[in-house]
Amino acid sequence: MNLHHGSIIELAVRRKSVSISEISRRMHVNRRSIYNWFQQSSLRIELICEIGYIIGYDFSQDFPDEFDSNGFAILENLVHNSKRGAEESTNSAHFWMTKYITLLERYNDLLLHKDDEDQQAYIE
Repeated sequence: MNLHHGSIIELAVRRKSVSISEISRRMHVNRRSIYNWFQQSSLRIELICEIGYIIGYDFSQDFPDEFDSNGFAILENLVHNSKRGAEESTNSAHFWMTKYITLLERYNDLLLHKDDEDQQAYIE
């Protein structure tokens, strides 16, 4: 039996109620690419695994031939890379947040100091 990969993936995405915008954002592609994938009769196993991971769906039952031991290895690699990427972005966000807060505090101190000088000049 010849399965239409795009149709099966589209159906799973619709059932999971995950927005196309969310999938495109997480995969770093535009929305049009995803709609084009829905029209494809055959897709790479890596792409199927990544979409499945994002929407929280196991495509191994829909594509049993593609999900041999290699398919599950791809999925495991996606999970590992996703966790590492999340840690890196968290560290990066924390770094910039701390830097921004420090900068705001220094700016606030400068404004307070300038205000004190202006008041001192007004009194004299």
